[in-house]
Parts: sequence; structure tokens; C-alpha cells
Amino acid sequence: MAQRNRVKPTKRPPRSKKLASARRSRRSSKDSAVRIVVADNQAIDRGGLIGLLETTGEFEVVGESANVEETIQQCRALAPDVLVLTLNLPGQERNAAIPAIRAKLPELRILALSERGVENCLVLNPPSRKWLSGIPLDMCPLGIDCLQLAATQGAMATLRRSADPEDLFRAIRAVAQGQAWYDPMTASGMLLTTGHDGGRPLFSGREMQVAALIAEGKSNKEISISLGISGPTVKKHVGHILEKIGLPDRLQAGLLLARNPLILSR
Repeated sequence: MAQRNRVKPTKRPPRSKKLASARRSRRSSKDSAVRIVVADNQAIDRGGLIGLLETTGEFEVVGESANVEETIQQCRALAPDVLVLTLNLPGQERNAAIPAIRAKLPELRILALSERGVENCLVLNPPSRKWLSGIPLDMCPLGIDCLQLAATQGAMATLRRSADPEDLFRAIRAVAQGQAWYDPMTASGMLLTTGHDGGRPLFSGREMQVAALIAEGKSNKEISISLGISGPTVKKHVGHILEKIGLPDRLQAGLLLARNPLILSR
């Protein structure tokens, strides 16, 4: 009797060790990735930011939001390592986004992004109004000084939207590790704002009034008339202001003060 040829079953080739290693590496990378929630009220900008972060492989965007309420809900549910927040979120009753969020989640680590804004700007709401007309000065929530304001409100890092992406990545890494990271403009403005003596105000009350008018480009004579003080007294105050901020003339002082209004908020 002729024997039937037995066909041996083919064995599945062993899984590539290299492929298995790559999969383990991806899982490990994802497990160690910095978890981020992105908050921006502009959908296209938000999507662009998310796409940029996800290209690195070291960040995982776990949530996104378009307003303060959504941001609080997302961060409460997802417990991200870092909230990347652009300072254009609509809030309630004109409350700034960061104070509203930190009131609910005080331990949340926030990186604030912004750029020059247009609402409540220094030109439309000059700082001298605080003293000369009794109208309280609301610090600009969307302006050249907004990142200094964000830092004083508790943001651990600040960055201009025009910054290099590598700076954004560095800032996120720092915040995720519990470290502060401020862009140079914010850092210098904060240094001026806190003064040189244990965090006390940089200027006296009268110097603050004079500095506010210098920021508006007022001459010594105009300042004298506005404040009802003599010309020599104005000149003395101007000298003290220049000495304290380390600048040689009032033009440079005016530019510095105009670009850093938080100096005048103390």
C-alpha cells in the first residue's frame, strides 16, 4: 500500500524581535509622556498647537477646551501634568481665566501663551486715570503686559505665541517638573515690578503718579499742571524714577513704563 505523504503544517514565523521592541518602546514612551490639556477658544489655533505638540512623541494631549468652564471640567477629569492656556478664553463676569481656573484647581500647573492684544490697552486706558479721574484701572487681560499679569496670577511659565517651538517644548518640560519658566520680557518686567527691596513697590505714591504720566509722554510742565506740584518737584521725582530703573533719560523711561504697565499697578 502506498504511503500517504504527510504534509507538515507550516509554522508561523516568529514575531520580529525588532518589531516587538519598537512596540514596547512606543508603549513606554506613551506611559512617560507629559499629559497636556490645551485651552484656546480658536479651533484652528487649538488644532495647530495640538498637532505641534504631538509631533514630538514626548507630549500626549489628553484634552482640549475652548472656554474657562470647559477647561476646569477637562483638567478636573483628566488631571494633566500641564495646562497650556492661551489668554483668550471667554470667562464669566470678566474674570481672568487663570484666577478662575486656579480657584477650582489650585495645584494645576499652567503655561500661559499670548501675544499683543487690543482690548483695554494702555493708550485707551492710560494708567494716570487711576489717580487723576478716580476711574479704576483694569490691567489689560490681552496686551503686551498680559504674560506678566499671568505670572503674577500663578502661571508657572509664560511664552509669546511667536516664540520658537523649541522654547514651547522647553517650557512644558520645566513646568511638568515643577519648575518656573518665563520668557525674557516677562522675567524683566517681573523684576522691575517687584522692586529691589524685598518685593516692596519700586516707586513711592507720588513717583508712581509721575511715572504714569511719563508713560503717556507728558512733559514736566504738563505733569506739574496735572498733579498741581511745582516744576522743580516734578524734576526731582523724574530723577528718582530714572535712578531706580537705571535709565539715563525720560524718553527711555517712558518707553519702558509704557511696555511694562504692571510696574504702575503697585
